[in-house]
Amino acid sequence: MRGRLAPVLRVSRRSLHAHRGRLALTFLSVVLGTAFIAGSLLLTSSLARSFDDILDAGVDGVDVGLVGSSSSPQGVPFSVIDEVRAWPDVRAVNVIGDGPGLPTGTRSAGASGIIVVGPDGTPLQAGSSGAHPFAAYPFREIVGPVPSILEGRWPITPDEVMVNANAVRRAGLEVGDRLLVISPQERLDVRLVGVYESPRETTGWIGVMFTPDAYLSSFTEGDFASQVVISVEPGTDPMDVRNRLGLTYRGLTPLLPEQIIERMTDDRLQQLEFVRYILVIFGAVALFIGSLNIVNTFAMVVGQRTREFALLRSLGVSTVQVAVSVILEAALVGLAGSVVGVALAVAFVSVLLAVFAATGGELATLPMVWPAEAFVIPLLFGVVITMAASLAPARRAAMLPPVQSFDLSDTRTSRVPRLKLLLAGAVTSLSALLILGAAYISSVNDRVLSVDLRLSLIALGLVLGLWSLVLAGPTLVAAVGLTLGRILTLPLGIVGTIARQNAVRNPRRSATSALALALGVGLVAGVGTVGASARASVSGAIESTITAPFVLDSLGGGSVQGRASNSSGLFLPPEIREVTDQVKGVAETGTLMSAPLQADNWNHRTTTVLDNDFSLFMDLGVTSGALSDGSAPAAALSAEYSEQNNLRVGDYIPLTVHEGVEENAIWIPVTAIYQETALLGHIAVSWAAAEAVLDNAAAQVKRQSVFVTSDGSVPATQLRRNLDAAMSPLLVVQVKSNSEYSTALGTQINQLLLIIYSLLALAVVIATLGIINTLLLSVAERVREIGTLRAIGLQRGDIRHIIEVESLIITVHGAVVGVVAGTAAGWAAVRVLAAKGLTVQEIPWPAIMLMVGAAVVVGILASIVPAVKAAAIPPLEAIER
Repeated sequence: MRGRLAPVLRVSRRSLHAHRGRLALTFLSVVLGTAFIAGSLLLTSSLARSFDDILDAGVDGVDVGLVGSSSSPQGVPFSVIDEVRAWPDVRAVNVIGDGPGLPTGTRSAGASGIIVVGPDGTPLQAGSSGAHPFAAYPFREIVGPVPSILEGRWPITPDEVMVNANAVRRAGLEVGDRLLVISPQERLDVRLVGVYESPRETTGWIGVMFTPDAYLSSFTEGDFASQVVISVEPGTDPMDVRNRLGLTYRGLTPLLPEQIIERMTDDRLQQLEFVRYILVIFGAVALFIGSLNIVNTFAMVVGQRTREFALLRSLGVSTVQVAVSVILEAALVGLAGSVVGVALAVAFVSVLLAVFAATGGELATLPMVWPAEAFVIPLLFGVVITMAASLAPARRAAMLPPVQSFDLSDTRTSRVPRLKLLLAGAVTSLSALLILGAAYISSVNDRVLSVDLRLSLIALGLVLGLWSLVLAGPTLVAAVGLTLGRILTLPLGIVGTIARQNAVRNPRRSATSALALALGVGLVAGVGTVGASARASVSGAIESTITAPFVLDSLGGGSVQGRASNSSGLFLPPEIREVTDQVKGVAETGTLMSAPLQADNWNHRTTTVLDNDFSLFMDLGVTSGALSDGSAPAAALSAEYSEQNNLRVGDYIPLTVHEGVEENAIWIPVTAIYQETALLGHIAVSWAAAEAVLDNAAAQVKRQSVFVTSDGSVPATQLRRNLDAAMSPLLVVQVKSNSEYSTALGTQINQLLLIIYSLLALAVVIATLGIINTLLLSVAERVREIGTLRAIGLQRGDIRHIIEVESLIITVHGAVVGVVAGTAAGWAAVRVLAAKGLTVQEIPWPAIMLMVGAAVVVGILASIVPAVKAAAIPPLEAIER
């Protein structure tokens, strides 16, 4: 076996060397696709390792953690802390918050975000980790790593603080500066007395250390701490202390360090894995589009090597050996491209991390990680896809008879068999039926079809549509050449006619190149349609829903379905409504809040809480009953939720703390059914209901937005100025009009779409490389023809125009097919997702027109190198070939 393959391997290796120029762009396609996948895996692995390092630092020195439970949602009572601190085998007990690098034993632990204002009155800029307060315990009583004092001293009095070194450097602070620390509960005027460094620190983060008494007074909920960490005496088994805590305080949850880490990692690692999968999918799409380029390249190279294969067959080389030689060439190209792609990814990520470290941004401490999957997966992807793409050309090469005429052209037939056309028509019809059926049919025989099932049908329809394009692509390209091609080439006379004929001379080749571009453009059009509809649905629904002229929002805020988008955990202060009610021109105010409540046994972490009749501020489409003014326990349900759970006005539902037991629940009446869910979600309870369930509800609820109506005594512009003046001392509050409030939410979607478009750009770039490659190989195949055209009078400029128009026909055809298919799929998906809140269908026509215009630019750019090469061919030399 080895003896049979050795000559084949030599032929493949020599062939690669001889045709290295023709395979260069194919090689580049593999490099780009594999580099994207490898880079995604390397970067997400670095993020995961950085997160793990923070977690390890967070539990370093911690022997046992103690948090609340469903029966003690407020946390750990101070009395318990004092008792445990007195145990002889316990060295130290610390109360902690929820900052980065700190154990978070319970998901319902209260957020402790703050804003720190410098001596110049400007808030210090914090990264995504935010700013957090901590207790500065005496050195011997610290649980975990001991901070290093770089300057100054430990805080002694309640108005003294230490701040981490990175934050001090960024803000230009000095020991002795006066700072203002703003929490949702109060404003603290403090003095900076020390600068520290801690292993728990993350870049971009601000850590403010208070005396233990000051911390407990300002950042815990009354007589409870959200979480506690314990260090045991040397020689004591932490498991013994954990078990004793569980037996002694059955309403609390004791945790070992590994259990703390497990609770901390659940959500964040899921998000990280999701990001990783999305990036790898984009890379795989890019590689798939690259595989279409590989199909074209190898088909053309095989066609141009007909003489070589015929000679090999006449020398006794078998069909299998010929096929294997072509597949081996593809494997070698795939392997080499994958290796270079992985190396490029390693270099890029290394440089990126070095830039992060040099600029001191939030990602400055990211470590370089070398996971095996970051090397194995891209290599497998690259090699397998290139080999799979070469199977059809390899089969054609193997089937060449030894007496094949020495035709130096792509040997693929240009005519599509009638049976294949009929099959393509049937597949296209089935594809359209699936997509239209999923878009318009929501139930069958009174059985509601799930959104997931309908989206799956659309995906299946797209796959079938792609197959039909593969089957009928050559015929479609020929038709486009006779219609669109004639329009494009009409002003160019004989040059245009030659270009049009060349574009459809081998329609299979042109169809494959156009299909690669159509996939990239189709993805952009589909995602753009869904994204534009989501933006319009969210912004439009909220803007049309909110009737209140002004909304008070927290810094970085913007809430959807009762949850804030800011990452710092900083919400509006408790006195916000009282202050607003005193503003001249204000008629009514209502606060949109969330709290750790569980209504109707729905396992949702938070429930919306309202302290007024929100029909005063929003058009919620109330279909039954009336919203509570907040003074009595009550609940309002969305129409969708009430229908699914067979609930109506007058029914009672249980309300308890999050993850609480139903035996401890109170039963509250349903007083209203409403339609609009963009802001309230599916369940909203009154302030009185929250007070009845939560101990110290004022401290546990998170105030997200306050809606304000006018009494008409002052103009709207004056009312806004009055609100700005009243909110200015609070610092954390922004006054927004209802349109500004809804636009802020749409901006978040725009940012997400921009990221997705950037990722999809790689697919379009690879498709463009395929067009360049096809044109270059086409020029190499038509050297004698080009020389003849030059000999009969065509100038170099005419030759360039011919190649440019060929490229334009291919790219415009691919762009139009992609736009039509992608927009149709996006439109169908939006109709299906209407059940999830995408009620507005918006097709981004400006973006689509921009894509078609970009296709023209791509066509021109893709033709530059092939056109210059074709025009540079000397006529006599070309004819001699």
